Amino acid sequence: MEKFVPPDSVVDQLKCALCDFYLSILPVYLISDDGNQYKCGRCSSIKTMISIKVNMYEHLAKLISFPCSYKECTDKVLSNDVKEHERTCPHRTILCPKANCHDNYKIWSISSHFKDKHSDLFHTNFFTIKNVYAYYNIDVLEKNGKTFISLFDFDDINFGISVCSVENPNGCQYEVKLTSDVSKYSITISNQNVIMFNEREHCFKCVNGSCKSKFHLYKDNRKEVSKRMTTKINRDSVKKMFGSGLITYTITITDKDVKEEVKEKNDTKEDVKDTLIRKAKKIFLQMLECPVCKEYMHPPIYQCLTGHTMCNNCKSKAADTCPVASCDAKIEATRNYILEDLSKKVELPQLEDKKMVKTEGAKRNNTEDVDGAETPSKIQKK
Repeated sequence: MEKFVPPDSVVDQLKCALCDFYLSILPVYLISDDGNQYKCGRCSSIKTMISIKVNMYEHLAKLISFPCSYKECTDKVLSNDVKEHERTCPHRTILCPKANCHDNYKIWSISSHFKDKHSDLFHTNFFTIKNVYAYYNIDVLEKNGKTFISLFDFDDINFGISVCSVENPNGCQYEVKLTSDVSKYSITISNQNVIMFNEREHCFKCVNGSCKSKFHLYKDNRKEVSKRMTTKINRDSVKKMFGSGLITYTITITDKDVKEEVKEKNDTKEDVKDTLIRKAKKIFLQMLECPVCKEYMHPPIYQCLTGHTMCNNCKSKAADTCPVASCDAKIEATRNYILEDLSKKVELPQLEDKKMVKTEGAKRNNTEDVDGAETPSKIQKK
C-alpha cells in the first residue's frame, strides 16, 4: 500500500485528546459534541461520555505515514506498524511509575533510574518484602541483564502480584514464596508468567489511587488493578495457614539460565543444518533424475551439446540427437563427470520407491563402467 505524508500542520492536529499521541493506532473515536476531540486506539478502553467510531478517518489513516509519537524519534510509520514501532522504539519514554516521582525517562533506563533515585526499591536476582498486610509495592529487579518490574497490591479477598518485563518476556517466569515469622511452613507458587510492561496499565500511582493521568486505564478504578494481577493469593487461606504472624513474600525470576539458552541456540543451529542437508539431498536427487525416463541415473551419465543430461539407456535409444522435448541438439560421447561423482556420494531411495537406478544395462553387476570408472555394486538404502 502506497503511503503519503501530509503537511506537518495537518498531522499535528491528528492527536488523541487523552494521551496526546497521534491518532495513528486504530480504532479512533469521536469523544466531543463539537467534533474536535478524538481518542486513539491506545485509549479506546477508557470510557468517555461520547464514543463514536470514525470509520472514514480510519480508512484514510491507513494511508498516512505518521511521525513517531516519541519526540526524539524521526521515523515515520504507517498505521499498521505503529504499535510494534512504539513498543520497540529506542526513544520510548515513560513517566516514572513510582508514587511521588514525576521524572520522565526512556523506558530502557528504568533500572538505572531506580538504582539512583529509589535504591530501596531496586534489587538484583530476587527480593523479599516484609509485612504484606501493610504495603502496596512497586519494585525493580535486574537479573541476567534483564529488567523486571513487580507490582504488589491487595484487596479484601486476595493479595495480587504482577511481574513485568520492559522487553519481550520470551517465556520468563517467576516464583512467589510466602513465609511467616511464627510458622515453619511456607507457600510457594511457581511457574507464574512474566508479562510485557505497559505503562498505561502497570502504574503504581494507579495502584495507590494517586494517578492524575487522563489516559491510564485504571486511574479511576483501583479495584480493577487488583483483578488483573497475574498471581492472586487468597488472604483467608494465608491467615489460616500462618495465623496472625508477620508475612513475608519473596519473588525470584526463574527464567532459563545461560547454559540452557546456549543449548537451545545450538539445537536450533543443528535443526537448521539438518534442514539444509535435507533440502540439498532433495536437489541432488532431482539432478540425478533422467529427464527422459524419469529414473535415477548412474554412471555413465551423458549430456547433449545443450547440456541436457540422460542415462546410458536413453542415450543408446536416442541415436545422435537429444531425446529431451524441444531439443534436437547433437549427442556425442560427452560425459557429465561431476554428476557421476555426485551419484556415487548421495544415498539413493530404495528400489521399492517409484524410481529405480538406471545403469548401463538392466542386469549390470560388474563394478566398472564402460570407461573403467568404478560403479558401486550395491545401492545404499536410506
